[in-house]
Amino acid sequence: MDLEMIRTRMSQIDELEEENRKAKELMKDQLENDETFQDANIKSKEALKEKRRIKDSVLAESQNLIEDIRANNEEISTLKEILSAELVDYYNQKKTDEIADKTGETRKFKIIVRVMPQKSTYDKRDIEGKYTKE
Repeated sequence: MDLEMIRTRMSQIDELEEENRKAKELMKDQLENDETFQDANIKSKEALKEKRRIKDSVLAESQNLIEDIRANNEEISTLKEILSAELVDYYNQKKTDEIADKTGETRKFKIIVRVMPQKSTYDKRDIEGKYTKE
């Protein structure tokens, strides 16, 4: 593992991401200046408003289902966070990326490492990269 190579790759990634940002900005400007696209955009926004109105009226009758889904998603998110921490501990103890589930089937897991963006003075993120509420 060569530290200089890691730094070089990080720099290359930053440069390519900046190029992509500039290219996307140019594409956005081109779309904003195209009359045909603007007309189609207005029509699609009107159709989207009608779709939302119809969807809202249908979903108003399904409020209990929506609450159940929200509660389940919250529980799933919590369970995934706990499982992730437990699997890291399991990997550190057993040095394997496979584990048997309740049915006896062997399942693989992977540990993902990400390089966090550079911190700025206004960037309030915790150690996991999530924004804090300060």
